Amino acid sequence: MLLLVIIGLALLAFVIGDFFNSGHTLFGGGTTVAKVDGQSIDVQEFQSRLEMANQQLQASGQKVDGAVLQQQVLSQMINEALMTEEYNKLGLTVTDEELTNALVGPGSQYMDAFVQQQYGMESARQLCDIATNPTKYNLDAATSAQFRQLWSSLENQMEQSLLAQKYATLFNGAITANDLDAKAIYEENAVTRQVTFAKKDYSSLADDQFEPTDAEIEKVWNKQKELYRLPEQQRAINYIAVSIAPSKEDLIAAESRVGDAKVALLTQPSTDGLADMNDFVVNRNRVANSAITDKSLKAFADSAKTGSAEVISHIGNEYMLAKLLDRSVEVDSACIDFAMISGTKAHTDSIIAALNNGTTTLAEAAEGQAQDSIWVQLSNPQMGEMRSTILDAQAGTWFTPDTAVVAQGARVMRVRSRKQPVNIVDIAVVTFSAEPSNATVNKLEADLRDFIRENNTAALFSENAAKAGYTAVPAYVSVSTPQIGRIEDTRSAIRWALEAKKGEVSPVFGDQQTGQLIAVALDDIYKDYLPATDPQLRKTLSQEAMNDKKAESLISEYAGKANDVAGYAQLMGSSIDSTNVTFGQPLIAHLGYNESDILGTVAVAQKGQTVGPLKGNSAVVVLQVINEDSEGRPYIFTESASNFNRTRGNAMLGNAMPQIIQGNKKIDNRLMKFFRD
Repeated sequence: MLLLVIIGLALLAFVIGDFFNSGHTLFGGGTTVAKVDGQSIDVQEFQSRLEMANQQLQASGQKVDGAVLQQQVLSQMINEALMTEEYNKLGLTVTDEELTNALVGPGSQYMDAFVQQQYGMESARQLCDIATNPTKYNLDAATSAQFRQLWSSLENQMEQSLLAQKYATLFNGAITANDLDAKAIYEENAVTRQVTFAKKDYSSLADDQFEPTDAEIEKVWNKQKELYRLPEQQRAINYIAVSIAPSKEDLIAAESRVGDAKVALLTQPSTDGLADMNDFVVNRNRVANSAITDKSLKAFADSAKTGSAEVISHIGNEYMLAKLLDRSVEVDSACIDFAMISGTKAHTDSIIAALNNGTTTLAEAAEGQAQDSIWVQLSNPQMGEMRSTILDAQAGTWFTPDTAVVAQGARVMRVRSRKQPVNIVDIAVVTFSAEPSNATVNKLEADLRDFIRENNTAALFSENAAKAGYTAVPAYVSVSTPQIGRIEDTRSAIRWALEAKKGEVSPVFGDQQTGQLIAVALDDIYKDYLPATDPQLRKTLSQEAMNDKKAESLISEYAGKANDVAGYAQLMGSSIDSTNVTFGQPLIAHLGYNESDILGTVAVAQKGQTVGPLKGNSAVVVLQVINEDSEGRPYIFTESASNFNRTRGNAMLGNAMPQIIQGNKKIDNRLMKFFRD
């Protein structure tokens, strides 16, 4: 009985563990990849959107880390869920008529361009026809389903786009500059005050005399606490990343191997000597000297003797060799007209005769499916027998190079012209990349594992990294973090950090395929706010607190000790400088950005009045307004209103709309439960 109980408990633990590790629970929600203010995002819908995003990336030739793309797609779906809730509150909808117009009607220009670019179809209407009439195009069930899914996704995207346009119209109309707003922003920029000043930089004082206490640092933190609010739990880590690169021994071996390859090229015909050297990639081309764009390759092609071989480039771990196989003087290119003609051979012959006697045109004969005035490279090996055919053909005369009609019809062509003979080289370009050996990879991994074993706490990990030749880099991770330090394929390390206990050190993640080895130490776990005790934040807060103490000391030292800027400059041991100050502009030349106290003081100071010492961000400042210029642009409501909307109104707020709509709403990101690696 005891044995049965033990086995039963073990099975129950296994089942529960499997549910949680696979993103499922015994209490439902197993298909929810995220929850947004109580709304669920289904994993199947997410997978469908992810697949479409992957297809679009492939079509554009872009490559994105899978974890990054997943988070991008989920973030977009979270924003859509939040906005949908907002649309529903406002009663915004898209009618069938509006959607049809935008997809396949008079307003479909955007969707047509998108479909043409992404899927190579002539219009969105054609894609809709394929999706809704698959039998017309002889599509099987699986392909039909894919097209239906694609079209449904495009419909949803367009509906969201139309809703967003309606929302933006309402938002822009509701939050816009009134007369007071426009006048205020005009006046903030209408007057420029010229000031002279003297300053004493905080950096001129020794830091060790003004070390802030914990209480003083906490005071600075409390003043700006909301800046450090966390939307989700954050984990503070330090990580060590080791690039898997060739060692010195590997590079020496690579140099020797490249030397062997050069000897093989010199001593054996063509590139036969590299037949068993699979790590050397051979690309052979017949090309005009003038068409070679690589400088090192062109220099070799211009000067080398037939049969010679050289290493023409060595950059980092990449080598390039070249062997000149032959030289010749040939016609390199020709301009041709070309078309496919369907029908019998007799029909093709009659078309050729009509083309040659001028009774028909190529466009008419080929029903618009013709290529006119196309330049072809005759030195291209893919030309095959067509090269001699084009060279031997009589210019200006239509002919067919085909001896029989095939299922696709017969080719007809005409050589318009040929370029003059040029110097042609038959050249083999060989590339080789020095790779880390297994011994190197094993040593890198063994060394990092040894370091982890000897430094198995977060404190030791960070303290001893530099001594061992590593760099421990601080970072923060959460369930919404797809990469550590923008290093690809690091989600396993992130998952470890999210499940680890404070102070633990991870195993080694990564391998030769990822190109990196990475180890992580979990320093701390933060829930609601990034605390003042966080090492990275503490550095910033400590500097601010130290500057506060330095400012207090300097103001106490100089206040009331002089009557003008010159007197204060002498006391400070500094020079007198001048600058222009406009209240509406955050930059004060020679003083810096966001000096709000100084801006406000200058705005109300009387001309000729000596003001200060004032606390600035990086120095204590004494100043005097010596002149002001109010002869600026005249007040024009539309101009000032536009400026307000751009910097403080609907345009500025619109850029932050996802964050504004989200506010303090609960976002439960479960991505890690579904994608472990």
